[in-house]
Amino acid sequence: MKLADRRYLAWGVGLALTAALPLAAGLTTVGWEISEVLGFAAALACLALCGSPVRPRESVPPVMLSLGRHELLGWIAVGAAALHVLVAVVADHTVIEYLKPSTPLYQWAGIAALLGLVVLTVSSLPALRRRLWRSHRNFQATHISLGCAALVLLAAHVITADRYTRGYGRRALFIVVAVGGIAMLLRRRRGTGTAAHETAAVRNFAFGRHSTLVVSAIVATGLALTPLIAGRADVALREPLLRRSMTLPLDFDHGKHTAVNCLACHHNYADGRGFDACIHCHRGERADLKVGIEARFHTFCFNCHRAPDAALVGHGPVSGCVSCHHAAGLRATTTDS
Repeated sequence: MKLADRRYLAWGVGLALTAALPLAAGLTTVGWEISEVLGFAAALACLALCGSPVRPRESVPPVMLSLGRHELLGWIAVGAAALHVLVAVVADHTVIEYLKPSTPLYQWAGIAALLGLVVLTVSSLPALRRRLWRSHRNFQATHISLGCAALVLLAAHVITADRYTRGYGRRALFIVVAVGGIAMLLRRRRGTGTAAHETAAVRNFAFGRHSTLVVSAIVATGLALTPLIAGRADVALREPLLRRSMTLPLDFDHGKHTAVNCLACHHNYADGRGFDACIHCHRGERADLKVGIEARFHTFCFNCHRAPDAALVGHGPVSGCVSCHHAAGLRATTTDS
């Protein structure tokens, strides 16, 4: 088997394993599950677009998709991402909070990635492409650079959402496939018909005079994606860009949590510092507790529901907002247990 074929095979196996991640993530409600699968499908389509460039045709490794199929895959990614948002809002009206300026940073990253994907797809239409760029090389350099930026935003959104990429191994798999996809863009020219004034980088890669720009964008993307594997930025990315003027209604059902030790949440019972509500302390005067309040509480709930202790049963992977954020005394229309 040729080296180029092995390169595609290794990356294809990784992409297939990534596509199988939802099978091990547990089930929520129908609406949420459809929304999240659509969003993950859009992410997979974006990874496939990176790993299946269509030009230049005379390059090593050779192209996988025709131009028409590449464009079709782009529209599929846009459609799946748009449906991901639409179905989520329909299934859980509280999700509209994630479309406001106060949405967490990782949601802003997802919104920006979707907008970037729309720009990339629409600007690739032949008529518009010829108007915006005089040469294919200019279009190619711009397309790849914007695609790399959109991929970083997409990865930040998917990794921080933590629905299908929970745990070091799954995060690492997603990032490795993403980096492998952009590495597919590093294509060498076939033949030796290069001008004498071209630099070594230009002669080696099939991007003409834009080789330095394209290679720099690809390397920068790989460096930006790698730290996401550790998951250390999750708390910061889950914080809202702007603080909400009012907190959302919250009705925590203690009756469903009797199997959990009270001290797991109410740690101040043990140290005698008070028996008040969590929010009064965590949004009080203590500097060490004021920062990251929304992210910390969401992370606390997600960690317990998505990776519960072995002794706990009936703990579904909470994803919906309305399960917790509804007026006291009212039953939520969506449950995740």
